[in-house]
Amino acid sequence: MTKATIALTLGDPAGIGPELVAKLLAQENIREKANIVLVADKDELEKGMEIAKVRFVYEEISFNSMAQYAFKRGIPALIAHKSSHPTPFEYGKATEQSGVYILETLKIALNLAKMGYVQAICFAPLNKQAMHKGGLRYRDELHWFAEQTDFNEFVCELNVVDDIWAARVTSHIPFKDIVPNLSVKAVFDCIHLLYRSLVQAGVEKPKIAVQALNPHGGEGGVFGDEEMTIIKPGMEKARQAGIDVYGPFPGDTTMREVERLKINGVVSMYHDQFSTALKILGFERGVTVQGGIPIPITTANHGTAFDLHGKNVAIPTALEAAFNIAVRMGTGVLNQK
Repeated sequence: MTKATIALTLGDPAGIGPELVAKLLAQENIREKANIVLVADKDELEKGMEIAKVRFVYEEISFNSMAQYAFKRGIPALIAHKSSHPTPFEYGKATEQSGVYILETLKIALNLAKMGYVQAICFAPLNKQAMHKGGLRYRDELHWFAEQTDFNEFVCELNVVDDIWAARVTSHIPFKDIVPNLSVKAVFDCIHLLYRSLVQAGVEKPKIAVQALNPHGGEGGVFGDEEMTIIKPGMEKARQAGIDVYGPFPGDTTMREVERLKINGVVSMYHDQFSTALKILGFERGVTVQGGIPIPITTANHGTAFDLHGKNVAIPTALEAAFNIAVRMGTGVLNQK
């Protein structure tokens, strides 16, 4: 079977990213799951291996050689990139230098995907404050990815722990703005996005649960009517599109229904509604997928941990889970061709 090719970046070198990547790729079974293209500052990659006290063999190549490059089993390729920002990295803090580097390496990875050299991207943790200092004009990287890929449709972060995926209709907005941003179309779009992502990750006939907004699911309109006027009509559109959808379930009983019905994915109405339960289930295994973007992009669902830089205590469990999902989704891209 043809292996998917995955672009992997260090995230923010000021944090634990290089150490995590070193620990991830030191595992032979990980390196053999896919062809891997590292887009990284070579010095920072080497520092990551020094911190982690591990080594793996890689082969340095150029971007222009990708079209003819033949991967060697278990040996990642490195496209070395030095930041255009002239100052050295400052470790343990959010800086403009790190932000510029993050954006530049991610852009190279995106260009590799646009040209068909890689099927998915996985990045180590990055820092939004550093990215803003480095020129990010959006509130998060998801909308930057949408701009970079000329994607103008619905997008949302997908959170994954083990076999449970979660999407949300609204995300990084004030709580008071949640209801004005809910609509029948938005509910349907979110369900459909989660369905497509699950299928691309290899889930056959996904079962999706939808959460209610109001306490007790609104109690027939006593505690609010958004379930009747917005959520249920959005779910009906999804059923008409052939999606197996259940609910809407009150927020405090959703996880019970997920277990009872063997649900694959959950659509919530706002940021913390289901992700809180998901993080309790397995914070150290959590993954974020950039949902909706035409290129599969994954990362660990935790931050850069600036205070842990250089201490060799970072655990790569979540990044490994993110890499595995990138491989699954990248394989899905290959199978669609």
